[in-house]
Amino acid sequence: MIWLTWRQFRTQTFAVVAILAAAAVYLLITGTQLRHSYTTDLASCQPQNSCLGLLNALQDQYSGPQFLAEFFVMAAPALIGIFWGAPLIAGELERGTHHMVWNQSVTRTRWLAVKLAALALVSVVTAGLLSLLITWWASPLDTIAGNRWGTRAFNARDIAPLGYAVFAFALGVTLGLLLRRTVPAMAATLAVFIAVQVLMTAAVRPNLLPATTTTVPINQTTMSQAERFDRSEAVTGPVTIDLPAPPGAWALSQTPALNSAGQPIQTSEILNCWSQMLAQGPPAFKGASSGFGSLGTCLAPLDLHVDITYQPAGRYWPLQWLETAVYAVLAALLAAACFWRVRRLRG
Repeated sequence: MIWLTWRQFRTQTFAVVAILAAAAVYLLITGTQLRHSYTTDLASCQPQNSCLGLLNALQDQYSGPQFLAEFFVMAAPALIGIFWGAPLIAGELERGTHHMVWNQSVTRTRWLAVKLAALALVSVVTAGLLSLLITWWASPLDTIAGNRWGTRAFNARDIAPLGYAVFAFALGVTLGLLLRRTVPAMAATLAVFIAVQVLMTAAVRPNLLPATTTTVPINQTTMSQAERFDRSEAVTGPVTIDLPAPPGAWALSQTPALNSAGQPIQTSEILNCWSQMLAQGPPAFKGASSGFGSLGTCLAPLDLHVDITYQPAGRYWPLQWLETAVYAVLAALLAAACFWRVRRLRG
């Protein structure tokens, strides 16, 4: 059975090896260049304490290759499900070769077990190598950004792609078995995989672990770090202030500006302070001493605050493991459904 599986999928295997080799060469060369530039920029800017401009320029320089590399790693599980999973059984059913295969000395259960195990292992190894390469390559850019929680960053790093790959493969096999046609199964695999990924990212991942909520007072210090300040055109409208979450945390939600009673304040309550700030000149970029700091000084006596809900920085690896486990369980359930269905198909 192992020899038969190799004979049937050796072309795909050679193609994957070639793609991995090309990706490794490209990422190793450009990654070494990126690390050298990063180290050089840090060494040159430390005496003048002017790293921000240099590092931002470096980030912009590699933003294109980073996007393509992350997109490739995120697309790899879907491609595995489409081209490896969907044709595995659907192809046999379309060609009618399952009649011969399932009437040999090897039982259909063993036939399916060997194929699922062998190709699932190759899928995990492929995704793992790609993830390892992009995680190593992008580590200087991740350090500059200071945020590992973005969709592309989280989905294309560390162990999460392994769970995506095994799930996509099992999904393709299951849909191929149910639809009994390769092309419809491939299309359905792509659609369902994307839907599950969106659902996981938007609704499941933020709730895998209980979030933390903290109250941030509005004053000169916090407002100097504000990323955005929006006031409603109507005097009765809310005031929105985007304050940063704790370092390295994943900000999930943030309330508008609240008073000491926990009620949203109205725009009319801050108009005087807003006018005073504009009289001193327009606010500068985030973090500058001449940003929203003066507005915070004026607002401080009002005892205002913002509630921020977030996942702490230390939850990154637990969430990576939990999400991978969720996909592994889904893959196991799909594999069990395949065994149940195959045993009941007429050979």
